[in-house]
Amino acid sequence: YFKELELGDAKEVDWRRKLGGMLIREIGGQEHPGSNYILAALPENYRLYERVKSGPVSEITDAYLYGHPQGRKKRYRSPGDFFPHLLWLATDDNGDPDNCSCKLCAPDDLQVFKEPDRTRPPEPVKKEQPPIKKEAIPPKSSAGATRPMVIIPSRSHSEDKGISATKPPASKPPSATLPPAIARQAGPPPSTPTQLAPAKCFEQDQDSQWSKYLFRPGELAWFNRGNAWGLSVILKRTLERELQNPSKDRARYLVQPLSNPLQQKPTKIIESEDGLRPWLAWSPPAPTHSGLANTPGLTYGTIDWKGVTEGRYGQGDAEVDGSIFAAKAVDDSLTLFHPLTNNTVTTGERTYNGIYLGGEKIWTGEPVRLRVGSGQDIMVVHSIVERLKPGSTSIASATVLLVGDIYKFSTLSLQPGVEPPDNRHLPLRLRQDMEYRNRATIPIKRTMSFWKLAQAQAKLPVTDIKGRWYESSALLPILKGADAFSQDLTRGEIGDAGQWMNARGDCNAVNNVPPKAGTRVVDRLDAFGK
Repeated sequence: YFKELELGDAKEVDWRRKLGGMLIREIGGQEHPGSNYILAALPENYRLYERVKSGPVSEITDAYLYGHPQGRKKRYRSPGDFFPHLLWLATDDNGDPDNCSCKLCAPDDLQVFKEPDRTRPPEPVKKEQPPIKKEAIPPKSSAGATRPMVIIPSRSHSEDKGISATKPPASKPPSATLPPAIARQAGPPPSTPTQLAPAKCFEQDQDSQWSKYLFRPGELAWFNRGNAWGLSVILKRTLERELQNPSKDRARYLVQPLSNPLQQKPTKIIESEDGLRPWLAWSPPAPTHSGLANTPGLTYGTIDWKGVTEGRYGQGDAEVDGSIFAAKAVDDSLTLFHPLTNNTVTTGERTYNGIYLGGEKIWTGEPVRLRVGSGQDIMVVHSIVERLKPGSTSIASATVLLVGDIYKFSTLSLQPGVEPPDNRHLPLRLRQDMEYRNRATIPIKRTMSFWKLAQAQAKLPVTDIKGRWYESSALLPILKGADAFSQDLTRGEIGDAGQWMNARGDCNAVNNVPPKAGTRVVDRLDAFGK
């Protein structure tokens, strides 16, 4: 069944915050530089619903926005999907639907996967919006809808009347003491969470949604070759409608298998996420050639691959060994992308919206796993900072810091009237995954879990970052298998997916020496060698 989301619901606020941010970046907003924006309300006659599946554990799926003039069969699945239509509503004085470029008003044909251009990273595949099963939802027509209005959320503790429902007062969680390794700032740490900024591009918006895509373009991933697993890089991704379950989308990927420079492999389409594993889910094996395995210090760029293919390093599989050394080289790399500010003259710092940290792609506004702390601590990244050495403009000597709020996983015994702190500043993926886990554990274990703020605005070097955080609700069914995960659900036992993952730098560590920051690479494509 469907449930309408009221004004002020966390998911409804998240939609308006993302739409407001995208709209103000498109039409202007220089009178308030550095401010965050949010729609005062969704456009007139547009309603946001979430689908709730009944069962032993109620499961809330993605939200859908209804109100398109063509009726209830037309719905938007994300703020990114709706934004072109919102922009049309806000800017087209004639109200001519032919001027709207959204997927519903002007659907694109599904692009067929083609051989990628190997000179530059390919763009994500667009998809056709297939027919959608009729649902018993009664949204009103959007004819004559008023234009959306963007507002700046108040920064004071008491909200003004216009936006009182968009930002409930955050409950202050209990104070917590962190180990010295984390407490890197002088003075007492801030005790209130940092406000999340809206997504700054379409791909970031897609990756901020719960259980939508597990894998991202440019990331390393294990892929199922049929008789074994190999290493690859994600090139493209798209969503396909499930034939047996029309209300659910299935992610589909195009990957490039890794190999050595002399034996390149054709691209491969992976039809579901069951055929992929995150790079850090497994450890790479030792090289198959004894001459490579027994020679320390070799790298993908220094190996004589012609000699390997001619048998001068013993017997083995040159393609497999090429993929192993290529993946290790990528794991050692570091690439910043989507620059935001450049203050090298005043502070010597630049900020970025994202970072390729080893084999993974990380955005601001999302959680990462930490090496420091309890082992399960996470940081919600709010800023990625490149700090140049005084008097130098070289990125090779620059320091990269991640700035954000550190949280600890906490559990409470279920007691009447006792609720965990309601932190609306947590990313949507974190909140929805925790809701999913609590729906399974509360009835059986009589416990509830939450993320407790330990330190706001902490600054950590990249060497303190294990890697991306993954939803247990999305990744564990793949890593453990659907049957084993279902049994865990019936027992109310859903652990942390991070406990199944390695950390960035582990594959290149020698004698348990802490990892280095890695090799700075300007372009992600260059991280994969020749």
